[in-house]
Amino acid sequence: MAPQAKYNPKYHDDWAWSLVIKGATDKEIAEAFGLSERTINRWKNEYETFKIAMESGKEAADAKVERSLYERAIGYEEVEEKESVLEIDKDGNRKPLKVKTVKKRILPDTMAGMYWLNNRQRKNWSQRQDVNVNSTNTNVDLSGLSDEELRQLIKLAPEEEAKGG
Repeated sequence: MAPQAKYNPKYHDDWAWSLVIKGATDKEIAEAFGLSERTINRWKNEYETFKIAMESGKEAADAKVERSLYERAIGYEEVEEKESVLEIDKDGNRKPLKVKTVKKRILPDTMAGMYWLNNRQRKNWSQRQDVNVNSTNTNVDLSGLSDEELRQLIKLAPEEEAKGG
């Protein structure tokens, strides 16, 4: 059995946090440390400061993504600087003589909005569809039917029940 890696809170906590804030997974952190993912999980259970470093980094990274998704969903303004006239100095370096600031409106993204609402307002915005097909014949295999064929069957079901069939 290989010797267990020594945990150093001054070293591992900060390094783990810096990796997690950039989106690294536990597996990727283990690889960076030269350890197994099992050791990372054990350290989270045994060392409170390591657990806090990992959790706080993940929360901060997730918050950045949530903020970006929210801005994408509602649209946002962006300031862009464009260098329009350049001068080349005696050393051959290019210097802007005129910088134009342009404010652009980024339009809302429908898919980002749908994703946001589907996750935050499940009751009102869920995209899940429940389809119930009742049959007395339990030997019917519907798995080979296309979505369109299943829709046709659903439309026919009430008509058959009304006829008593």
